[in-house]
Amino acid sequence: MADRFSGLSVLTIAAHGDAREQDVWGDVAGTLSNYETFWRELIVLLTNRITAVAAPDWIRLRPTIPADYERLAMHNYSLFYYAATAKRAIADDRKRLAAGAYPHPERFFAAMQACVEQAKPLQKLARDILRGLGIDRPKFPKHPQDLYGTIGAYRNAFAHDPVLGRGVYRGRDLLPPQHRLPKDGSPMLWRDAATIPAAEMIDGLKLEEDLWQRFSEFLQAQWTALTEAFIEARKHDKFIEDLGLKALLPIRCAPSEASIAGPVSASGTIIIARSDVH
Repeated sequence: MADRFSGLSVLTIAAHGDAREQDVWGDVAGTLSNYETFWRELIVLLTNRITAVAAPDWIRLRPTIPADYERLAMHNYSLFYYAATAKRAIADDRKRLAAGAYPHPERFFAAMQACVEQAKPLQKLARDILRGLGIDRPKFPKHPQDLYGTIGAYRNAFAHDPVLGRGVYRGRDLLPPQHRLPKDGSPMLWRDAATIPAAEMIDGLKLEEDLWQRFSEFLQAQWTALTEAFIEARKHDKFIEDLGLKALLPIRCAPSEASIAGPVSASGTIIIARSDVH
């Protein structure tokens, strides 16, 4: 049974991911490595990588897959993209602080909130698909609601309110602690931020790093659980039928000789070729 899918093992994000995935993979390969495993064991099966289609269409989703699988691929891809974007925002803030410039934590929190908004439907979609295959209790990690709450509180303060009052100390950008952020929808006055004792203020860069580390650990656990569940799903005839895999087994993924790194993005998205962009 496993041999029918062993051909997937030749594929890697670095060599066979789409343009966005390859662009950020070097930044997150060590911390989001399980994305590649799930991508290889399920997402690739949803794409033309398992057919004889040439690049650039080689990396796009197959048009015959059920819509729920396409939605799952979209949320999964977007979750990875926004997580990598948040990681790069941290690196940029670190560089800016080292150079004596102001950081931009609002970019980090916008990307992290986008992650939260992708993680929730991804897990629900996966449960629904698996339930339809007779797999009723996949062991997915619980959503880290406290973490989501912290991300949301700061994101809302940065996205909806005037520039958040903060402090600067020895090259550190200091933010009000979460419990000081307004909860009634009104913005925090700068005078109120100025009265917060320095000992209570939060190092913004350390907060970004801590939140991303905690979230990346959840993502790693979630992608592990998703991989295990869909490897089990591959044993079911309905999975094979739904994805139209019978005629394609055993899976053979000979890497395309044409370049797949540049023209389009496609593990999830479908975008026109760069030669058509003006």
